[in-house]
Amino acid sequence: KSAQFPLHVWLPDAMEGPTPISALIHAATMVAAGVYMLVRVAFVIQASHTALLVVAWIGTITAVMAALIATQQNDIKRILAYSTLSQLGYMMMAVGLASNDAAMFHLFTHAFFKALLFLGAGSVIVMLHHEQDIWKMGGLSRKLPITFVTFAVGALALIGCPPFSGFFSKDAILAIAYERNTPIFIVGLFTAFLTAFYVVRLLVIVFFGDTRSEVARLSKESPVVMTGPLIVLAILAALGGFGFFARNFLTFPIEKGVAFFVPALAFAALVVGSGLAIAIYRNRTGEPIDVEVLRHKFYFDEIYAWLINWTQELFARISAFFDRWIIDTAAVDGSSRGTWGIGALLRLIQVGNLQAYVFLFGLGVVALIYFAVFRS
Repeated sequence: KSAQFPLHVWLPDAMEGPTPISALIHAATMVAAGVYMLVRVAFVIQASHTALLVVAWIGTITAVMAALIATQQNDIKRILAYSTLSQLGYMMMAVGLASNDAAMFHLFTHAFFKALLFLGAGSVIVMLHHEQDIWKMGGLSRKLPITFVTFAVGALALIGCPPFSGFFSKDAILAIAYERNTPIFIVGLFTAFLTAFYVVRLLVIVFFGDTRSEVARLSKESPVVMTGPLIVLAILAALGGFGFFARNFLTFPIEKGVAFFVPALAFAALVVGSGLAIAIYRNRTGEPIDVEVLRHKFYFDEIYAWLINWTQELFARISAFFDRWIIDTAAVDGSSRGTWGIGALLRLIQVGNLQAYVFLFGLGVVALIYFAVFRS
C-alpha cells in the first residue's frame, strides 16, 4: 500500500496519469493511507520488538534507496515520485521506532509540500507542452516566476530547511532515531544529505541556467487558475510546522542536547548536499555523473520481469506436464485402457458353450453355499 521496499516498483510507474491526480495520490491518499493504517494498528506492532525493527528497517532502506535512485532520474515527475518513496520511508521509520506522533506529523506536512511540488511540476509540464525531461528545460525562473517561487518553497520544505514545515517534522523523526537506534539515525541523516542533493539538482537544472529547448524559450507563466493553488499550498508548506500543527502532533519529550544536536547535523547535511548539487550542476547541459545502477533503479524492474517470466514459464511447464501425463495419459488414456482390459477379461469367459455356462453357474452356487455354511 505504501510502496515500501521491495514492493515499491509500481509507484513511479503510476506517474503516467494526470499530474493533479499524482498530487492527490502522493499527498493525501493511496500511499499515505498505508502509513495511517500502520499508525492505527501500532499497538499490535509495538507488542513485538522484532516487528518494530522490521518496520523501521524497511522504512530506512526504502528512504535511502529511493533517494539514491532520485539522484539519477531525469523525468521531473519520477524524481518527485522517488522523493515520495523516500519520505514515506521516513514515516515508516518513525512507526518502527514507536513514534506515531512524529510519523503523523511528517505525513501532515508532507501532504502540503508534496502536493505543491507536483502541482508546480504540472505547471511546468503544461507550459512546456508536456515536456517532462529536466534537461530540456532550464532558465524557467525568468519565464515562470510564480511557479518558481512556490516550487522553491516546496523544495525547501522537502529538504528540511528551517523554518519550513519539513524541517520540524523530519528532524523530529531524526531526533527519535538518534535516541532509540543509532544505525537508523546515521542512514536517515545520509538520506537527508541525498534529499538536499537531488532536490537542489532538480531546481538548478529546471529553473536556472540557459533554456535548453525551443519549448522552454517560448514558455510563459501559467494562468491564475493554476498559480492560485500553488500560492495557497506554498503558505501551508512554509507555516505547517508552527504553532497549532506542531502542538497537535509532537507530544514526545526530547532532551535539550538532542533538540539542538540533531537539527544542527541535519542542517549541515542539507548545506553539504545543496552545495554539492550547485557545484556539480550549475550551467550544465547534460548529466555529468552517470551511475548506471542508479539510473536503472537498482535493476528492480529487470529482476521482477525476469522473475515473473521465470515463474510463468515454470507454471506453464508444470501445467503442461500435468495435462499430458496426469489428465491425458493417466486419466483419459488410462480409463480407456482399463475399460478395454476389463472387457478382455470378461471376453475370456464368453466361450459360447451352453455346457460351460451351466458348469460355471453351478460352481458359483457351490461357492456361495460354502461361504454361507462354513464361514458364518
